[in-house]
Amino acid sequence: MRREQVWTLVRGGGLYRVLVISSDEYNRVDVIPAWALTVLRDVPRKEQPSFRLGPDDPLPGAYVRIPSVYQVLDRTALRENHGFVSHVTMNAVESALRGFLELP
Repeated sequence: MRREQVWTLVRGGGLYRVLVISSDEYNRVDVIPAWALTVLRDVPRKEQPSFRLGPDDPLPGAYVRIPSVYQVLDRTALRENHGFVSHVTMNAVESALRGFLELP
């Protein structure tokens, strides 16, 4: 698992798509949880910060929900690797996360 990848995650009998946002340095250590954002096909409500995936991204047209941070504790729950988002997309997601968390 690497940063900027979109995966299918099995959780509680359901399948979810997530975008890995934690750094590759931490992702290489199995005992440290990875961090991800939920990727949804549904259009989010206006009050929910999100970013739409572009045509060059896996699952184009889906939305990355910014406040939907998820801890991946069990990496065996990651099933299908859909590929990497573009650098443009990841930069936009990072910017949205900084704004959401009020980081410089």
